[in-house]
Amino acid sequence: MSYQRNQSILYKITSPQMLAERLRLSRAELDALLADADPYKRWVDKKSGRSIQEPRPRLAQGHRRIATLLARIETPPYLHSAKKGRSYISNAAAHSVDDGCVKIDVRRFYPSARAQAVYHFFLDRMACDGDVAGMLAKLLTVDGHLPTGSSASPIVSYFAYEDLFDELAVLAEASGCRMTVYVDDIVFTGAGATRRLLFEARRAIGKWHLHGHKTKLFRPGQPRIVTGVAVTNNGLRLPNRRQVRISEDQKLFDDLPLGREKLTVARRLTGRLFEASQIDAGWRARAEAMAAQRDDIQRKIGR
Repeated sequence: MSYQRNQSILYKITSPQMLAERLRLSRAELDALLADADPYKRWVDKKSGRSIQEPRPRLAQGHRRIATLLARIETPPYLHSAKKGRSYISNAAAHSVDDGCVKIDVRRFYPSARAQAVYHFFLDRMACDGDVAGMLAKLLTVDGHLPTGSSASPIVSYFAYEDLFDELAVLAEASGCRMTVYVDDIVFTGAGATRRLLFEARRAIGKWHLHGHKTKLFRPGQPRIVTGVAVTNNGLRLPNRRQVRISEDQKLFDDLPLGREKLTVARRLTGRLFEASQIDAGWRARAEAMAAQRDDIQRKIGR
């Protein structure tokens, strides 16, 4: 179920007490969250090198509540992130190889998404009292930007910069293109998906003190990867790198003796295969077979 933003219970909150009630908190709990000097776990992801800020349990609960409420607000058809029934797969499925394609990412989107933008969304678009907008911005940001490990950041980042995304949608329509947005991944497909469109999109993004990067331009008929999914002449397919990971896990599974490590690999491989089957149904039988092997191993080792 979705509704207009003025029907949201986050709309026009006029006092801290009302905010606490809408977040299902006592006023004392809200004050404690706001007073916490650092309610985040912080680390650097070894694979990507990205700094992660993950809200601790009490704050994470508040983020989940806000994310759920914001996700119910009606959004344009181009948005595929943080919306029920939509995903990175639906985002890829919205495009085809028949036309040209322009891809552009917003570089370091969450670290660049400023607390001020979050504040003005709640103040100007949600008509909240200034103190309340300030509290929401404080709850939802860390060190002046959106946290990289929060469940709320995908939907908050959209609303904080919805004017930018709407401007890009107008640009897409004027160019005869279909546009989709999945967090920081923006894709245009159509006859007007040219270098000029790429230039105009980067310029629009720059006006918001953001930086477009990882730009790619595809010719009509050329396969392309869209949000981790291969869009080909034969429909959606699993990208080669994900097939390689599955093959590596399969080999490891086959080589391991019965035991806890084999079960761990079986669980991971089962998850990867079922995810692959959501993109390409041809993987379904293999996923079900691996799930049966996983369950058999679990019964034999008793855990």
